Amino acid sequence: MAVHCPKCQKIYNMTEFHGGRQVRCACGQMLDGSLYETVEDFLQYFEDEGEREAAREIQQDAQEICGMILDERCADVDIEIAKTSLKEKVEKLFPDKMQTYEMIYEARFKRLWEQFRAKD
Repeated sequence: MAVHCPKCQKIYNMTEFHGGRQVRCACGQMLDGSLYETVEDFLQYFEDEGEREAAREIQQDAQEICGMILDERCADVDIEIAKTSLKEKVEKLFPDKMQTYEMIYEARFKRLWEQFRAKD
């Protein structure tokens, strides 16, 4: 799996972070293996308050989708519509951060779906 530096977008292989190792990017940004494991990751690398506010809105939408996945009364199609809408919002607001979105949010949705919605 590839990890992009959020500051300069240089690509690193995830295997470089084994054992909790940190890597200093050529741009000076410190990277570690936990970089893409929490939703806070989407907030910490934005330059201005406007971008941070948009990222918080994305985070809130993602949390609502997680709640939908956990709520067995929520129809599968409604969840897919919400996920598509969120993805389109991220593409519009942060087109250069789609890989980060995929690694954080889509992976989380998939894990929750498999755990709580997968058919036996």
